[in-house]
Amino acid sequence: MSAEPVTPARFPWSGTLTLTPGAVLYRGAGGDASLHAHHAVQVMVTLDEPFVLEFEDDDLHASAAVVPSGLRHRLRCNSHSLLLVLVEPFGPRGRGLSVVGERSRGQDFEDALTRIVTEHSEESNTVTAIDCLVRAVTPQAPKLPAQLSEPVRSALRYLEQNSGSRPTLARAAAEAHISPSRLTHLFTREVGIPFRRYGLWLRLRTVAERVAGGDNLTDAAVAAGFSDSSHLSRVFKSNFGLSPSALLGMRFDPDVWPEGTN
Repeated sequence: MSAEPVTPARFPWSGTLTLTPGAVLYRGAGGDASLHAHHAVQVMVTLDEPFVLEFEDDDLHASAAVVPSGLRHRLRCNSHSLLLVLVEPFGPRGRGLSVVGERSRGQDFEDALTRIVTEHSEESNTVTAIDCLVRAVTPQAPKLPAQLSEPVRSALRYLEQNSGSRPTLARAAAEAHISPSRLTHLFTREVGIPFRRYGLWLRLRTVAERVAGGDNLTDAAVAAGFSDSSHLSRVFKSNFGLSPSALLGMRFDPDVWPEGTN
C-alpha cells in the first residue's frame, strides 16, 4: 500500500445527510478520510470521479465499493457526486452486505451499484434508495414488515420517551408485557436493527438535529445523553469513521422514523 500521507480533503463534506433507523445516507461532495475502521458497513458510489480506498493489503480504485464492518482503510475522494450509505451490520440489511464486503469488497457489483444510483438519483424516499442499493448487492435481503406489532410499538414509545437517558431492554419488555428475548427477536425483525442499537441511533439522530438547529457539538452531545463532546466523538468515529464536526458542513434531512402510535 502507498506510504504517501493522506492529503487534506479537497472538497468538504457539504452534502445532505439523512438518518433512518440502522442506516445513514449521504449525498453530495466527498472528501478524504484518514486511516480508520467503523462499525457500520459502508457502500459508496460516485458518478463522476472514482475514489481510492487504501487497505492494509492493497488499494482499490473504483466508482463503487462495499467496505465491511471493522476493516481499516483510508479514503481519497474528490467527487462532487458521491452517494455514501452506512448500514448497521446487526440487522437484515447489514448481514448480507458484510458478507459481500468481506468476500470481494463489492468489486463484482460496481456496474450494478452505479446503475442503481443513476436510476434513483432523484429518489426522495431514503429507505427506498438504501434498499435499492442493498438489493443490488444482496437480492435476497428480507423486506421489513409493513406493520409493526404492538410490543414493538410499545418499545418504540419507550425509547423515544427515554432517548436522552439510558433505556433498558428489561424495562421495555416489561412495558410491552413480553420477555426480553421475544422483544429482541420481534424488534430486530420488524425495525431492522436490535433494540440496544436503535437506542444509540436515536441519540445520534438527536445530535444531528441539534447541530442542524444551531447547537454546538458540546450542547448537542449533552442533549443526546453523551457525557461530553469527547464521548460523542469517540462513538461517532467508531460507528461512522468521521468526526462529528463533519456535521457542521452538512445539511440534515430528518427522515420518517417508525412510531409507537397507530
